[in-house]
Amino acid sequence: MKNLLRIFAISVSLIFAQVAFAASTCPGIDAGTKAYNENDFERAIDEWRTCVDNGIQDADLYYNLGNAYFRNAKLGFAIFYYKSALRLRPNDADIQHNLSYAQAMTKDKVDNDDEENPLLAGLFKVHHALSLKVQLFILLGIFWLITFAMVGNRISLSERRKNVFMGIIFALTSVACVIAASAGYKIFLAETEVTGVVTAADADVTSAPSNKSQTLNTLSEGTSFEVLSQQGNFIEIRLGEKVKGFVKTSDVGIIK
Repeated sequence: MKNLLRIFAISVSLIFAQVAFAASTCPGIDAGTKAYNENDFERAIDEWRTCVDNGIQDADLYYNLGNAYFRNAKLGFAIFYYKSALRLRPNDADIQHNLSYAQAMTKDKVDNDDEENPLLAGLFKVHHALSLKVQLFILLGIFWLITFAMVGNRISLSERRKNVFMGIIFALTSVACVIAASAGYKIFLAETEVTGVVTAADADVTSAPSNKSQTLNTLSEGTSFEVLSQQGNFIEIRLGEKVKGFVKTSDVGIIK
């Protein structure tokens, strides 16, 4: 068993080493950095894109590409690469800040005409405020608190103290269930949800995957949406409750 664990640990370390080595040996990394520092953002994009085209997936590379596209006034690609970077490094404050700043400049907004329940609104705020990592640490802490409370309930000789410990256990269990549900939902979305970004100046949303179909809406550059399926040269998308249809794959980027 120990040998198997040792082999697994070595394998994982080799995988990470290979990724880091690949990123550091791509000639476009240094060339792109030099071009970016010289304010030649177009050349920086070309150099860094060669690394992406060679299959390198790296949060720093995507983040730098996002910055270069933003400085080159290409909002759609900037948001696309910021989101790609954030998918690899979800808790990075710099990536989150730049993504939020870029998204604030987009034209399309999702309208929500339904009156929102204050309690649900509060829960969603907490859900988005706490990262998955923080939630898992909180669950670990609650687990130990419940364990100590159970021990206290078991060894306590006073009926009153037993009731207090039971109340604590019930309250902590309730909180743990809510946090666990939130964490589980985040894991589910990370595994199943596919999102995209309009990288063209605008993208027509059509009623069917065809150039001759009716145009329902037009999304502006930088707009993010949910990807439902891919059909040939079109992608079925959804944005909020009102926008659903098909856009050309050439007008968008899919976050992978």
